[in-house]
Amino acid sequence: MIKKFTLYLGLNDKDSKQQEISTIDAYKVVSNLISKDFDGGTIFEAKGIYKHDDGTIVTETTLRIELLFASQEQVRKLCGTLKQIFNQESVAVQEEVINSEMW
Repeated sequence: MIKKFTLYLGLNDKDSKQQEISTIDAYKVVSNLISKDFDGGTIFEAKGIYKHDDGTIVTETTLRIELLFASQEQVRKLCGTLKQIFNQESVAVQEEVINSEMW
């Protein structure tokens, strides 16, 4: 049994409520961070709906990032870095216990 972390990173800037970093560049940034600090990961593009702290609701391009064989501490650090780079209020994280192994 291991933990699988799924992160949901909206790409709209929290202040402008617009996407300031292109989706391709966002993929590159996230890929570089994963390559540096993790054994690997998977990134999907999705459409997300988010309600800001001020009540504004936006639809935005979202990166869904799946990480296996990672610790909660590693994921928390990554979320802090992502929030800073992409100027986010938050990064949603789903943590699951799963059966997984390398073959």
